[in-house]
Parts: sequence; structure tokens; C-alpha cells
Amino acid sequence: MKVIILAGGDSSEREISLASARCAALALSEGKHRVTVMDPGLGWMVIDPASASSLGRSPARPLPDEDSLGLLAAADIVFSVLHGGPGEDGTIHAVLELLGVPYAGSPVGPSAIAMNKVTSKRLFAAAGVPTPEYLVLEAEDREHWPEVLEHGTGRLGLPLIVKPAAQGSTVGLSKCSNLAQCLKAAELAAGYGPQVVVERFIDGRELTVGILGEVPLPVLEIVVPGGFYDYRAKYQSHDNQYICPARIDPAVSARAQHYALEAFKVLGLKDYSRLDFRLDESGGLWCIEANNQPGMTDSSLFPKAAKVLGLDLRAVLERIIHLALERFQAVKTGTAGKRSPGRDRGA
Repeated sequence: MKVIILAGGDSSEREISLASARCAALALSEGKHRVTVMDPGLGWMVIDPASASSLGRSPARPLPDEDSLGLLAAADIVFSVLHGGPGEDGTIHAVLELLGVPYAGSPVGPSAIAMNKVTSKRLFAAAGVPTPEYLVLEAEDREHWPEVLEHGTGRLGLPLIVKPAAQGSTVGLSKCSNLAQCLKAAELAAGYGPQVVVERFIDGRELTVGILGEVPLPVLEIVVPGGFYDYRAKYQSHDNQYICPARIDPAVSARAQHYALEAFKVLGLKDYSRLDFRLDESGGLWCIEANNQPGMTDSSLFPKAAKVLGLDLRAVLERIIHLALERFQAVKTGTAGKRSPGRDRGA
């Protein structure tokens, strides 16, 4: 099978994406697939993800040139491991849909919704999935931030989490203990987009649940020295522990999987995703956000959880590709949404 992996891009998560591409390309190549890696951040150039990080980025070019278009059109499937920005918010998938190229992962609308924490939190609440209370700061309304935050700290309490509304991998995220820190953190977050989310901090354990198809993976717990899983802890610490299945009450685990699947469905996500939670001291679960294109390195959280079910990275990728091709074929033949009785929905 001819597989094109899209990686790199021009978001703040470029290096993480290239790491996913290195592992995904190797795994699929071992499965006898013909793999090509393309970087939209370099004008849709064919790259070696092992060396692409040292290359300068080209000016943005939303559509592939003639040569790149030929490669895409000849592919059986496109698998994006782009993280953040246009690679995750549905923009790149919109390009692929215009070109009529099958791709793995969520459609344009659900991708955009999942990337926007304000919209996704509203949908979580509508679906009965608990999510921390929050307020939204508009970058264009800076003069009112102090009064909004002062009122917000009284309602939400301290500390607070301040983060961009449309970034992943905890980019631009801060934990704040007072109003001055919140204002500084809001300025940082506003550098990544026009909306800033200020959220009640949930003191507790860090959990995540992957969804493969419509099957929840085992709950995974991240244990971080210091207890705060920010960008530095996620990508620069070697002291984190990843426990899967999480050592929590089976009833809590089942509830986390239920909420994860409900969140996946209400956002309209497809093929795979990962939902992040906090578990408070009273046993309450709080859905923090959805990651509609989770990392695909050997050490990423989604593959770690799948491994508990006996699925290595290659098996995970091939399962996702199978789901995507099956879905695209159903759309093409007009059978989308129809299921045969007793059809296997397992991972």
C-alpha cells in the first residue's frame, strides 16, 4: 500500500510531529508499505523526517504544487501526524478533501471543534461529560482582562490554568497562583491565538484515554514529579511514570472510558483520538481536552495504551488506516452509517 505521512508543518509543535513521523514511517515500512513523508511546512516537500528538523521552513503554501499533487493522488491513504495549527485544526484535511485523497483521522469540522477548547468544552457539557469551569479572555479586549480575571479568581478560585484556546501539547499553558501571574500568562497564551481559556485547576491525578475506532483503550495514568504536566514535563523530563492500566478503582476506570467515548462522539471524531482527564481526590473525573491527532512515537501515550491490548505501533497504525479506508469507501458507495448486524467493532 502507498502511504503518505504528513509531518513537520509550521506550528510550534513541528519537532514533535517529526518525531512521530520517524517512528510511524519505520513501523509502516516494516509492514511492507511504501511510505513517503511530506512536509506542508516546507512547501509539501518530500523529506527524510530524521533530518528535516534542521531545514528552514518555506513560505506558507496552502496547496501542493503539481509534483506533490501527483504523489498525493497516487497514494492509497494519507496519514497526518501534524500537531497543532493547520495540521490539526482541519485545514490540511480540507485540502485533502478538495483533492479527493483518502486520509486517516477526523473530518474537517470535528478537527476544528476538537482543536478549539472553548467549543469542545461546551459540547462536553452538553453531552454530560464533566469539564472544569472556565472563562474566556478575548485578545482584542485586553483592557478588561484585570476586572474579568479578578471576578474569575473569586468564582473559580486559585490556582488557575491559563492556556490558548487552540493549541495542543500544553503549548502556552501556565499554572497561576495570583492575579498578576494570570495576567502575564494570558499575554503568553494570547500570542498563540485570539482566545485564552482560564480554567479551574483540578488538583488530582493525570489520566488519559485513547479511542481506537469506537473502542476505548485502557486508562493510562501519568505520574509527574511535582504533579504538573506542562510542556517541559511532557517532552523534557525523564522522570515521568506512565502506568497502564492505571491503578484506579475499576468503576472509575470504566467511567473514564465511558466519558472518553461520549466526548469522542459528541465532537464527531473518527478513527482515533485521545481524551485527557483529571481525577480529583473525591473520585470526580474532569475532561480537560481532546487530542484528535495524538503522538505516534513508540513512547507516545496512545501507543503505550494500545500496547496493553497487544497492539504494537505498526498494528495501531494499520488499524487506523483500515478504519479510515473502510469509512471512505462507505462514503463513496453511499453506505456510510450502515452497519451489518453483529459487525465486529473491536480494536
